[in-house]
Amino acid sequence: MTGTAIAPPPLRVGLAAGTPPASAPVVRTLTPRQLQLVTVGLVVLTGLTAVVGLLALTGRHAATTVAERSAEPLMVDAQTIDTSLSDADSAIAGSFLVGQIEPADLRQRYDDDIARASAALSATSEQVGADPQVTAALRTISMSLPVYTGVVQTATFNQRLAYYPLAAAYTDEASSLMRMTILPAAQLVYATEHRHLADDQGSAGSLVLTVVTVGLLVVLLVALVLVQRRLSRQFRRTFNVPLVVATGLVALVGVWFVAAVAVQDTGVQQADARGSTLVSTFTQARILALQMRADDELTLLSRDAVSTYQADYTTAVAAVDHLLASARAGASPADRSRIVAAQQAVAGYRRAHARIRAADRSSNLIGAIDLASAPGSAGLPAASNALDGALATGITASQTAFTRDMGSAADALVPLMVLIVPVLVVAALLIVIGMRRRIDEYR
Repeated sequence: MTGTAIAPPPLRVGLAAGTPPASAPVVRTLTPRQLQLVTVGLVVLTGLTAVVGLLALTGRHAATTVAERSAEPLMVDAQTIDTSLSDADSAIAGSFLVGQIEPADLRQRYDDDIARASAALSATSEQVGADPQVTAALRTISMSLPVYTGVVQTATFNQRLAYYPLAAAYTDEASSLMRMTILPAAQLVYATEHRHLADDQGSAGSLVLTVVTVGLLVVLLVALVLVQRRLSRQFRRTFNVPLVVATGLVALVGVWFVAAVAVQDTGVQQADARGSTLVSTFTQARILALQMRADDELTLLSRDAVSTYQADYTTAVAAVDHLLASARAGASPADRSRIVAAQQAVAGYRRAHARIRAADRSSNLIGAIDLASAPGSAGLPAASNALDGALATGITASQTAFTRDMGSAADALVPLMVLIVPVLVVAALLIVIGMRRRIDEYR
């Protein structure tokens, strides 16, 4: 058609061919090489997380198991040495109060205590390791115990011959050896093993590898989310199913890891509060209570010639009161009831002690000796046995609680220890599959 001009199309100034509109987001594409590097990085990070997580779990589990099966039994053996020797010293002092021939039950109690202490000493020597302080203390006990029993035998010989002053002198010598040499060494063994147990419990709650594992899990999760977001924008797909499943597995491991460690840590703390700490409290109180009885018996046996016995009694009973009062403050209801029972037994012992001292001060030595040796409910043996029984019950219950709580703490880690590597290996394979699909789209 003539005379008609055709207008040229309008020019788009500043836009090159293929340039997206200003409103469209600009996404820098990832090349196949870059996608391969991202895949390798994610797989390496997943593998590192699996290895570090397994190391954290196995380390915690091993420390918890050592505390339960090795350190705590060693502490029990050390406690047996200490309490048995203290009871032996009390038994032999009491046996010399009642006359020329010592009662068979007291002699049997002394023999049983020595045998029990010797067996625990042998077991501890075999398992204690190379700690020089413990080794030296055990050597001191091993060398001094035969000397102690020999002096006691000499005292028994003089007692049967009615040489009472000599018998009392030898008994005092034996008791001094026990208190000044043997028991301090036994207490050193106990204190050292208790410290080793505390160290093992601390290792069971170690935070270094735990924090590193949690950090790696967080980094891995963030990396997976960011990669999926970039792939979604670049390839115009909302979900990459293998990567989504891999992300879910990593999140599952993270939540499971935190929960398992929290349960294990709670169990270790409960084992410390309700177990090893109370075992130590009841054990120390029991040793002091046995020394209290020996102090009262030796006071009468020496005819009040050794003033340190009653001074030692005053110090010991105050220490027992302090131990039980401190333990009662933060105890659970069940533990508190056992502590209250022990405190009531201490009050009963105080009453028996007061009656003995009143009789002795009024020059009624025969009456004081009767109260210190008579089996009736008002006598010292009944009060001492009630106190010893209450403290022994506390020790047994606390040991049971310790074993139960530490066992539960260790068990909380086992399922994840078994599955953390397989689950994260599956996650790594899914990462490879998911990334491979995007890489293949370039072909």
